[in-house]
Amino acid sequence: MQNLQQILEKLKASNPSLDPSNKKNSEIKPVVFKCDECQDKGWLTSTVPIWHENFGDLIVCPSCKKSADNPEIIKKRIEYSNLEAMSHLTFENIQSKGNLEGKDNVEKFREALKVSKKYSKNPSGWLTIQGPNGSGKTYLAAAIGNQCIQNGESVLFMFLPDLLDRFRSVFQNPETFLYDDLLDQIRNYPVLILDGISKTNNSTWASEKILQILNHRNIKNLPTVITTSENISNLDPYLQSRLKSNNTNQLINTGNLKNTYFLQNNNFGQIPKSFKNFSFENFKVSGAQGSAAPQSVVSNLTGSLKTAKEFVSEPKDTWLCFWSDNTTGVGKTHLAVAIGNELLKQDLEVLFFRTPDMIDYLRKSNDPRNQLDGDSIFEEIKQSQVLILDDLGSGVITDWGKEKLFQLIAYRHDHRLTTIITSRKNIPLEATNQNNATASRIADQSIGICIEITAPNYRQYNG
Repeated sequence: MQNLQQILEKLKASNPSLDPSNKKNSEIKPVVFKCDECQDKGWLTSTVPIWHENFGDLIVCPSCKKSADNPEIIKKRIEYSNLEAMSHLTFENIQSKGNLEGKDNVEKFREALKVSKKYSKNPSGWLTIQGPNGSGKTYLAAAIGNQCIQNGESVLFMFLPDLLDRFRSVFQNPETFLYDDLLDQIRNYPVLILDGISKTNNSTWASEKILQILNHRNIKNLPTVITTSENISNLDPYLQSRLKSNNTNQLINTGNLKNTYFLQNNNFGQIPKSFKNFSFENFKVSGAQGSAAPQSVVSNLTGSLKTAKEFVSEPKDTWLCFWSDNTTGVGKTHLAVAIGNELLKQDLEVLFFRTPDMIDYLRKSNDPRNQLDGDSIFEEIKQSQVLILDDLGSGVITDWGKEKLFQLIAYRHDHRLTTIITSRKNIPLEATNQNNATASRIADQSIGICIEITAPNYRQYNG
């Protein structure tokens, strides 16, 4: 089997576009190895029969391991790793707060940095770094690779589009044996970092190559670092199953992903323009009656406003439900939207839906006659950072709609995702019904609070 460096050198000779110097007639210089035993790969393949359980397993080269601190060996590993231009990206040089504004983004990046440092000391299994563009994913991945090299590991860092270009070039090369060698080298590299995995613009052929590599590495449990700016649920189903598995993968986030579908489609899922001015400041604690409001109404609305303000100060992992018993126009939606507007100022992603409208849209998105990806849309709603469900329980909902609503509530309850709900139903009473699993989760006092608003209908009183 040829060394990866030899393969790439031959590729440059056969395809000048892959050679930075772009010299078509340059001669292929012989590769000089520092370690004749492993040809500077840093690892060896078990020499056992094909039926042996350890067939294909990798062994750290004993000769290289002894020279792990040798500057020449480290220099060669950096050269082979594709990290030469990023060798300055280390944990010592990184800013612990990351690149994105907002308290939640900073907390996410600090946790991602902590996990990345730990992984680099003893790489095992998979590590997926997820986050928006410019949030520091590639920096963390490169820092992991550079630290692993310093620890004596052999690392290969590949930007996914570049890797696919390599494969295409090899596939078209007359020396077809290069393809198998290249694929085998990458599949078995001791530490592989794939930067920029995405579903976008991937052909069936490209997706197949990626899955061939990752399936092999999953079976062998080889250390693999993946970065993506996409929601995991948008990727290939097989890859999803691996990245969502706590047994084989750690998933960290460098920042909050945008709800791309709802940001790009007619503002559906955004707070309506007519609600944009709803705030704590213009919420009237005297309700519809003004100065004539009884003390019980003022006290109830003042307490509700106080709870809403407290929720904004620490919204993480909590729920809040405003309910009124078959009455409308009492201020539930005003308070819910005021919370949403405040969280938007904190750079949090907020989705707002009138619940019946959301159910209707989900049903429409699952109709094969419409060119909508129902599963992806539902996943974005389920995983949204902050979700406001207005007027839950109103209207006639089919069994399909009830099931979808339960799936949504159950998922956000299980994952402790910030959720604000308004309803004209007595949610605490509904929760006592053993058949109402949705209300039971909404009323769960371990993650949130239900507030009854007893004020009269503002619209009717002022009509």
